[in-house]
Amino acid sequence: MRKAEEGISQVLDWVILKVVQRCNLNCTYCYVYNRGDDSWKTRAPVVLDSVIEKTAQRIVEHSQKYGLNKFVVELHGGEPLLLGKKKMQSLIDRLREICAPVYLRIILQTNGLLLDEEWLKLFDRNDISFGISLDGPPEIADKFRIFRNGTGSTQNLLDKINKLRTAGPDFDRLLGGVLCVVNPESNGAEIVRWFVANGFDAFEFLLPDGNYINYPQGWNGAGPYRRFLLEAFEEWYAMDGDAPQIRLFEMMLMGFMGVKSSLDALGGDLRKLCVIESDGTIGVSDVVRMCRGDYANDKLNIFDHPLDLHASVYKLEEIQQPAEQCQKCEYLQSCGGGYLPHRFDGNTFNRPSIYCDALYALSDRMSQKIRMDMPASLLRDPSASLRPTDFIG
Repeated sequence: MRKAEEGISQVLDWVILKVVQRCNLNCTYCYVYNRGDDSWKTRAPVVLDSVIEKTAQRIVEHSQKYGLNKFVVELHGGEPLLLGKKKMQSLIDRLREICAPVYLRIILQTNGLLLDEEWLKLFDRNDISFGISLDGPPEIADKFRIFRNGTGSTQNLLDKINKLRTAGPDFDRLLGGVLCVVNPESNGAEIVRWFVANGFDAFEFLLPDGNYINYPQGWNGAGPYRRFLLEAFEEWYAMDGDAPQIRLFEMMLMGFMGVKSSLDALGGDLRKLCVIESDGTIGVSDVVRMCRGDYANDKLNIFDHPLDLHASVYKLEEIQQPAEQCQKCEYLQSCGGGYLPHRFDGNTFNRPSIYCDALYALSDRMSQKIRMDMPASLLRDPSASLRPTDFIG
Protein backbone atom coordinates (compact mmCIF):
# COMPACT_ATOMS: atom_id res chain seq x y z
CA MET A 1 0.00 0.00 0.00
CA ARG A 2 1.35 3.42 -0.98
CA LYS A 3 0.28 6.26 1.26
CA ALA A 4 -0.16 9.87 0.24
CA GLU A 5 1.83 11.05 3.25
CA GLU A 6 4.86 9.04 2.11
CA GLY A 7 5.69 11.53 -0.59
CA ILE A 8 2.99 10.96 -3.20
CA SER A 9 1.52 14.44 -3.07
CA GLN A 10 -0.68 14.34 -6.15
CA VAL A 11 -2.98 11.49 -5.24
CA LEU A 12 -6.39 11.59 -6.90
CA ASP A 13 -9.06 12.08 -4.24
CA TRP A 14 -11.95 13.61 -6.19
CA VAL A 15 -14.36 12.19 -8.77
CA ILE A 16 -16.83 14.25 -10.77
CA LEU A 17 -19.69 11.88 -11.57
CA LYS A 18 -21.95 12.87 -14.46
CA VAL A 19 -25.32 11.59 -13.30
CA VAL A 20 -27.32 13.22 -16.13
CA GLN A 21 -26.21 14.21 -19.64
CA ARG A 22 -29.07 16.61 -20.41
CA CYS A 23 -29.90 20.06 -19.09
CA ASN A 24 -33.03 22.19 -18.73
CA LEU A 25 -31.05 25.28 -19.78
CA ASN A 26 -29.11 26.20 -22.91
CA CYS A 27 -26.48 28.59 -21.56
CA THR A 28 -24.74 30.04 -24.58
CA TYR A 29 -21.24 29.80 -23.07
CA CYS A 30 -21.63 26.22 -21.82
CA TYR A 31 -18.56 24.09 -22.48
CA VAL A 32 -20.71 20.95 -22.66
CA TYR A 33 -23.33 21.94 -25.23
CA ASN A 34 -22.12 25.04 -27.03
CA ARG A 35 -18.33 24.87 -27.22
CA GLY A 36 -17.79 21.96 -29.61
CA ASP A 37 -18.10 18.82 -27.46
CA ASP A 38 -20.97 16.66 -28.70
CA SER A 39 -20.02 13.48 -26.84
CA TRP A 40 -23.02 13.84 -24.52
CA LYS A 41 -25.32 12.94 -27.42
CA THR A 42 -24.05 9.36 -27.56
CA ARG A 43 -23.85 8.68 -23.83
CA ALA A 44 -26.47 7.19 -21.54
CA PRO A 45 -28.87 10.07 -20.70
CA VAL A 46 -28.86 8.98 -17.04
CA VAL A 47 -25.97 7.33 -15.20
CA LEU A 48 -26.11 3.54 -15.42
CA ASP A 49 -26.52 1.50 -12.25
CA SER A 50 -23.48 -0.53 -13.26
CA VAL A 51 -21.45 2.69 -13.44
CA ILE A 52 -22.53 3.71 -9.94
CA GLU A 53 -21.50 0.35 -8.50
CA LYS A 54 -18.21 0.16 -10.36
CA THR A 55 -17.35 3.76 -9.45
CA ALA A 56 -17.81 2.94 -5.78
CA GLN A 57 -15.67 -0.20 -6.13
CA ARG A 58 -12.93 1.80 -7.86
CA ILE A 59 -13.00 4.40 -5.07
CA VAL A 60 -12.47 1.67 -2.48
CA GLU A 61 -9.71 0.08 -4.57
CA HIS A 62 -8.01 3.44 -5.06
CA SER A 63 -8.35 4.46 -1.40
CA GLN A 64 -6.81 1.20 -0.24
CA LYS A 65 -3.96 1.60 -2.72
CA TYR A 66 -3.07 5.08 -1.47
CA GLY A 67 -4.16 4.87 2.16
CA LEU A 68 -7.02 7.35 1.83
CA ASN A 69 -9.80 7.41 4.41
CA LYS A 70 -11.92 10.09 2.75
CA PHE A 71 -12.87 10.87 -0.81
CA VAL A 72 -14.94 13.52 -2.63
CA VAL A 73 -17.70 12.67 -5.10
CA GLU A 74 -19.14 15.65 -6.96
CA LEU A 75 -22.49 15.00 -8.66
CA HIS A 76 -22.70 16.89 -11.91
CA GLY A 77 -24.48 17.09 -15.24
CA GLY A 78 -26.08 18.41 -17.40
CA GLU A 79 -28.46 19.27 -14.61
CA PRO A 80 -28.10 16.59 -11.90
CA LEU A 81 -31.52 17.25 -10.33
CA LEU A 82 -33.11 15.91 -13.51
CA LEU A 83 -32.16 12.52 -12.07
CA GLY A 84 -35.10 12.80 -9.68
CA LYS A 85 -35.22 12.39 -5.92
CA LYS A 86 -35.84 8.64 -5.78
CA LYS A 87 -32.99 7.80 -8.14
CA MET A 88 -30.70 10.33 -6.43
CA GLN A 89 -31.31 8.79 -3.02
CA SER A 90 -30.70 5.32 -4.40
CA LEU A 91 -27.42 6.48 -5.98
CA ILE A 92 -26.23 8.04 -2.72
CA ASP A 93 -27.16 4.97 -0.69
CA ARG A 94 -25.38 2.62 -3.07
CA LEU A 95 -22.22 4.72 -3.19
CA ARG A 96 -21.97 4.93 0.58
CA GLU A 97 -22.87 1.29 1.11
CA ILE A 98 -20.09 0.01 -1.17
CA CYS A 99 -17.52 2.64 -0.18
CA ALA A 100 -17.71 2.07 3.58
CA PRO A 101 -15.47 2.53 5.56
CA VAL A 102 -14.10 5.29 3.25
CA TYR A 103 -15.82 8.54 4.20
CA LEU A 104 -17.49 10.05 1.14
CA ARG A 105 -17.95 13.78 1.03
CA ILE A 106 -20.71 14.24 -1.53
CA ILE A 107 -21.31 17.62 -3.14
CA LEU A 108 -23.50 18.70 -6.03
CA GLN A 109 -23.57 21.51 -8.59
CA THR A 110 -26.96 22.64 -9.91
CA ASN A 111 -28.52 25.52 -11.83
CA GLY A 112 -31.08 25.57 -9.01
CA LEU A 113 -34.22 25.75 -11.09
CA LEU A 114 -35.59 22.42 -9.80
CA LEU A 115 -34.77 23.03 -6.14
CA ASP A 116 -37.58 22.71 -3.63
CA GLU A 117 -37.93 21.94 0.07
CA GLU A 118 -37.89 18.19 -0.57
CA TRP A 119 -34.53 18.46 -2.35
CA LEU A 120 -33.15 20.42 0.60
CA LYS A 121 -34.36 17.73 3.00
CA LEU A 122 -32.68 15.09 0.85
CA PHE A 123 -29.41 17.04 0.91
CA ASP A 124 -29.69 17.59 4.64
CA ARG A 125 -30.27 13.97 5.63
CA ASN A 126 -27.44 12.87 3.36
CA ASP A 127 -24.96 15.54 4.52
CA ILE A 128 -24.66 17.04 1.03
CA SER A 129 -23.75 20.63 0.27
CA PHE A 130 -24.61 22.10 -3.09
CA GLY A 131 -23.50 24.96 -5.29
CA ILE A 132 -25.63 26.93 -7.69
CA SER A 133 -24.82 28.77 -10.90
CA LEU A 134 -25.90 32.41 -10.93
CA ASP A 135 -24.31 35.16 -13.00
CA GLY A 136 -25.85 38.19 -11.31
CA PRO A 137 -29.08 40.14 -11.89
CA PRO A 138 -31.40 39.16 -14.76
CA GLU A 139 -30.37 42.06 -16.98
CA ILE A 140 -26.80 40.71 -16.90
CA ALA A 141 -27.22 36.96 -16.55
CA ASP A 142 -30.07 36.51 -19.03
CA LYS A 143 -27.79 37.38 -21.93
CA PHE A 144 -26.33 33.89 -21.54
CA ARG A 145 -28.36 31.78 -19.09
CA ILE A 146 -31.42 31.03 -21.15
CA PHE A 147 -34.06 28.35 -21.52
CA ARG A 148 -34.26 26.38 -24.74
CA ASN A 149 -36.94 28.75 -26.02
CA GLY A 150 -34.51 31.66 -25.66
CA THR A 151 -36.09 33.31 -22.63
CA GLY A 152 -34.08 34.28 -19.57
CA SER A 153 -33.92 31.99 -16.54
CA THR A 154 -32.53 34.20 -13.79
CA GLN A 155 -35.69 35.65 -12.28
CA ASN A 156 -37.12 32.14 -12.04
CA LEU A 157 -34.09 31.14 -9.99
CA LEU A 158 -34.20 34.24 -7.79
CA ASP A 159 -37.90 33.66 -7.08
CA LYS A 160 -37.09 30.04 -6.19
CA ILE A 161 -34.32 31.12 -3.81
CA ASN A 162 -36.52 33.72 -2.12
CA LYS A 163 -39.25 31.12 -1.59
CA LEU A 164 -36.82 28.63 -0.07
CA ARG A 165 -35.30 31.27 2.19
CA THR A 166 -38.75 32.29 3.39
CA ALA A 167 -39.45 28.66 4.29
CA GLY A 168 -36.44 28.42 6.59
CA PRO A 169 -32.66 28.47 6.98
CA ASP A 170 -31.89 25.24 5.12
CA PHE A 171 -31.09 26.83 1.76
CA ASP A 172 -28.32 29.06 3.10
CA ARG A 173 -27.11 26.42 5.56
CA LEU A 174 -26.62 23.83 2.82
CA LEU A 175 -25.43 26.20 0.09
CA GLY A 176 -21.71 25.82 -0.46
CA GLY A 177 -21.36 28.78 -2.80
CA VAL A 178 -22.27 30.34 -6.13
CA LEU A 179 -20.47 30.11 -9.46
CA CYS A 180 -20.68 33.30 -11.52
CA VAL A 181 -19.39 33.38 -15.10
CA VAL A 182 -17.97 36.82 -15.83
CA ASN A 183 -19.91 38.99 -18.27
CA PRO A 184 -17.24 41.40 -19.59
CA GLU A 185 -19.90 44.03 -20.31
CA SER A 186 -20.81 44.31 -16.62
CA ASN A 187 -19.16 46.25 -13.82
CA GLY A 188 -17.24 44.03 -11.42
CA ALA A 189 -17.83 46.22 -8.36
CA GLU A 190 -21.56 46.32 -9.02
CA ILE A 191 -21.72 42.54 -9.34
CA VAL A 192 -19.92 42.09 -6.01
CA ARG A 193 -22.34 44.51 -4.34
CA TRP A 194 -25.32 42.76 -5.94
CA PHE A 195 -24.33 39.36 -4.57
CA VAL A 196 -23.75 40.76 -1.09
CA ALA A 197 -27.06 42.68 -1.15
CA ASN A 198 -28.83 39.47 -2.14
CA GLY A 199 -27.46 37.53 0.79
CA PHE A 200 -24.63 35.54 -0.80
CA ASP A 201 -21.48 35.43 1.31
CA ALA A 202 -19.52 32.99 -0.88
CA PHE A 203 -19.28 33.18 -4.64
CA GLU A 204 -16.72 32.54 -7.33
CA PHE A 205 -15.90 34.32 -10.58
CA LEU A 206 -15.27 32.07 -13.58
CA LEU A 207 -13.72 33.35 -16.79
CA PRO A 208 -15.67 32.06 -19.82
CA ASP A 209 -14.17 28.97 -21.35
CA GLY A 210 -12.21 29.37 -24.55
CA ASN A 211 -8.72 29.18 -26.01
CA TYR A 212 -6.61 30.31 -28.96
CA ILE A 213 -8.58 28.26 -31.49
CA ASN A 214 -11.98 28.55 -29.85
CA TYR A 215 -12.33 31.98 -28.27
CA PRO A 216 -15.23 32.80 -25.93
CA GLN A 217 -18.27 34.23 -27.66
CA GLY A 218 -17.99 37.95 -28.32
CA TRP A 219 -14.24 37.84 -27.69
CA ASN A 220 -12.62 41.25 -27.95
CA GLY A 221 -9.42 40.48 -26.11
CA ALA A 222 -8.71 40.18 -22.40
CA GLY A 223 -9.15 43.90 -21.75
CA PRO A 224 -12.81 43.83 -20.65
CA TYR A 225 -12.09 40.94 -18.30
CA ARG A 226 -9.11 42.81 -16.83
CA ARG A 227 -11.35 45.78 -16.11
CA PHE A 228 -14.05 43.57 -14.55
CA LEU A 229 -11.64 41.71 -12.26
CA LEU A 230 -9.92 44.89 -11.11
CA GLU A 231 -13.26 46.54 -10.37
CA ALA A 232 -14.46 43.49 -8.46
CA PHE A 233 -11.21 43.14 -6.52
CA GLU A 234 -11.13 46.80 -5.46
CA GLU A 235 -14.70 46.54 -4.17
CA TRP A 236 -14.06 43.25 -2.39
CA TYR A 237 -10.78 44.39 -0.82
CA ALA A 238 -12.34 47.59 0.48
CA MET A 239 -14.98 45.56 2.36
CA ASP A 240 -12.25 44.26 4.64
CA GLY A 241 -13.76 42.14 7.43
CA ASP A 242 -17.22 42.28 5.84
CA ALA A 243 -16.01 40.90 2.51
CA PRO A 244 -17.63 37.75 1.14
CA GLN A 245 -15.58 34.72 0.19
CA ILE A 246 -14.34 35.00 -3.39
CA ARG A 247 -12.04 32.04 -3.80
CA LEU A 248 -10.27 33.39 -6.90
CA PHE A 249 -9.09 36.48 -5.02
CA GLU A 250 -8.27 34.60 -1.83
CA MET A 251 -6.20 31.94 -3.57
CA MET A 252 -4.30 34.47 -5.68
CA LEU A 253 -3.42 36.44 -2.54
CA MET A 254 -2.30 33.23 -0.83
CA GLY A 255 0.08 32.74 -3.73
CA PHE A 256 2.00 35.79 -2.55
CA MET A 257 2.63 33.88 0.67
CA GLY A 258 4.03 30.88 -1.14
CA VAL A 259 0.86 28.76 -0.97
CA LYS A 260 0.29 26.93 -4.25
CA SER A 261 -3.34 27.04 -5.31
CA SER A 262 -5.38 23.88 -5.66
CA LEU A 263 -7.88 25.81 -7.78
CA ASP A 264 -7.86 24.51 -11.36
CA ALA A 265 -8.46 28.01 -12.68
CA LEU A 266 -5.10 28.95 -11.14
CA GLY A 267 -3.06 26.03 -12.40
CA GLY A 268 -4.33 23.51 -9.85
CA ASP A 269 -3.25 19.93 -10.52
CA LEU A 270 -5.79 18.06 -12.65
CA ARG A 271 -4.18 14.75 -11.70
CA LYS A 272 -6.04 14.98 -8.41
CA LEU A 273 -9.46 14.47 -9.99
CA CYS A 274 -11.13 12.70 -12.86
CA VAL A 275 -14.51 12.83 -14.56
CA ILE A 276 -16.67 9.73 -14.87
CA GLU A 277 -19.36 10.04 -17.51
CA SER A 278 -22.80 8.42 -17.31
CA ASP A 279 -21.60 5.49 -19.45
CA GLY A 280 -18.47 4.91 -17.34
CA THR A 281 -15.93 6.77 -19.47
CA ILE A 282 -13.04 8.19 -17.43
CA GLY A 283 -11.58 11.49 -18.55
CA VAL A 284 -9.74 14.63 -17.55
CA SER A 285 -11.70 17.63 -16.30
CA ASP A 286 -14.45 17.75 -18.90
CA VAL A 287 -13.73 21.36 -19.87
CA VAL A 288 -10.57 20.02 -21.54
CA ARG A 289 -12.81 18.26 -24.06
CA MET A 290 -13.32 21.60 -25.77
CA CYS A 291 -9.69 21.26 -26.89
CA ARG A 292 -10.85 18.30 -28.98
CA GLY A 293 -8.38 15.84 -30.49
CA ASP A 294 -6.96 13.37 -27.97
CA TYR A 295 -8.56 15.26 -25.09
CA ALA A 296 -12.06 14.67 -26.44
CA ASN A 297 -11.53 10.99 -27.22
CA ASP A 298 -12.74 8.25 -24.89
CA LYS A 299 -9.64 6.23 -23.98
CA LEU A 300 -10.53 4.83 -20.57
CA ASN A 301 -13.56 3.43 -18.77
CA ILE A 302 -14.47 2.59 -15.19
CA PHE A 303 -14.95 -1.12 -15.97
CA ASP A 304 -11.49 -1.79 -17.37
CA HIS A 305 -9.23 0.86 -15.84
CA PRO A 306 -8.32 2.26 -12.39
CA LEU A 307 -9.22 5.82 -11.45
CA ASP A 308 -5.72 7.26 -11.64
CA LEU A 309 -4.67 5.97 -15.06
CA HIS A 310 -5.92 9.09 -16.84
CA ALA A 311 -2.98 11.11 -15.47
CA SER A 312 -0.45 9.11 -17.45
CA VAL A 313 -2.64 8.39 -20.50
CA TYR A 314 -3.27 12.11 -21.04
CA LYS A 315 0.27 13.07 -19.93
CA LEU A 316 -1.08 15.54 -17.39
CA GLU A 317 2.19 16.12 -15.59
CA GLU A 318 3.79 17.16 -18.86
CA ILE A 319 1.04 19.30 -20.36
CA GLN A 320 0.29 21.07 -17.07
CA GLN A 321 3.77 22.57 -16.83
CA PRO A 322 3.42 26.36 -17.06
CA ALA A 323 4.43 27.90 -20.36
CA GLU A 324 8.03 29.01 -20.70
CA GLN A 325 6.90 32.63 -20.64
CA CYS A 326 4.92 31.99 -17.45
CA GLN A 327 7.84 30.31 -15.69
CA LYS A 328 9.80 33.56 -16.02
CA CYS A 329 6.92 35.71 -14.74
CA GLU A 330 7.14 37.36 -11.33
CA TYR A 331 3.48 36.51 -10.64
CA LEU A 332 3.44 32.81 -11.53
CA GLN A 333 2.71 31.79 -7.94
CA SER A 334 -0.31 34.08 -7.93
CA CYS A 335 -2.08 32.99 -11.12
CA GLY A 336 -0.43 29.58 -11.60
CA GLY A 337 -0.34 30.09 -15.34
CA GLY A 338 -4.11 30.09 -15.58
CA TYR A 339 -6.58 27.34 -16.45
CA LEU A 340 -5.23 24.55 -18.64
CA PRO A 341 -7.99 24.64 -21.32
CA HIS A 342 -7.47 28.40 -21.71
CA ARG A 343 -3.85 27.80 -22.77
CA PHE A 344 -4.48 25.52 -25.75
CA ASP A 345 -3.45 26.73 -29.23
CA GLY A 346 -4.49 23.73 -31.28
CA ASN A 347 -1.24 21.83 -30.78
CA THR A 348 0.11 22.54 -27.33
CA PHE A 349 -0.71 23.92 -23.88
CA ASN A 350 2.68 25.64 -23.75
CA ARG A 351 1.10 29.09 -23.96
CA PRO A 352 -0.03 31.68 -21.41
CA SER A 353 -3.76 31.76 -20.77
CA ILE A 354 -5.83 33.80 -23.19
CA TYR A 355 -6.63 35.79 -20.02
CA CYS A 356 -2.97 36.38 -19.17
CA ASP A 357 -3.27 40.15 -19.43
CA ALA A 358 -6.20 40.19 -17.00
CA LEU A 359 -4.56 37.81 -14.50
CA TYR A 360 -1.27 39.69 -14.62
CA ALA A 361 -2.97 43.04 -14.00
CA LEU A 362 -4.93 41.57 -11.10
CA SER A 363 -1.78 40.06 -9.58
CA ASP A 364 0.05 43.34 -9.98
CA ARG A 365 -2.74 45.25 -8.24
CA MET A 366 -2.78 42.72 -5.42
CA SER A 367 0.95 43.16 -4.92
CA GLN A 368 0.47 46.93 -4.74
CA LYS A 369 -2.29 46.55 -2.15
CA ILE A 370 -0.17 44.27 0.03
CA ARG A 371 2.79 46.64 -0.21
CA MET A 372 0.63 49.63 0.67
CA ASP A 373 -0.91 47.91 3.69
CA MET A 374 2.26 46.34 5.03
CA PRO A 375 4.37 48.31 7.54
CA ALA A 376 7.25 49.87 5.67
CA SER A 377 9.68 48.47 8.21
CA LEU A 378 8.95 44.96 6.95
CA LEU A 379 10.07 45.79 3.44
CA ARG A 380 13.72 46.18 2.63
CA ASP A 381 12.79 48.67 -0.05
CA PRO A 382 9.19 49.91 0.27
CA SER A 383 9.37 51.36 -3.24
CA ALA A 384 10.29 48.01 -4.80
CA SER A 385 7.78 45.85 -6.60
CA LEU A 386 6.46 43.09 -4.39
CA ARG A 387 6.82 39.60 -5.82
CA PRO A 388 5.38 36.34 -4.52
CA THR A 389 8.89 35.09 -3.74
CA ASP A 390 9.39 37.96 -1.29
CA PHE A 391 7.34 35.94 1.22
CA ILE A 392 9.14 32.61 0.87
CA GLY A 393 11.92 31.38 3.10
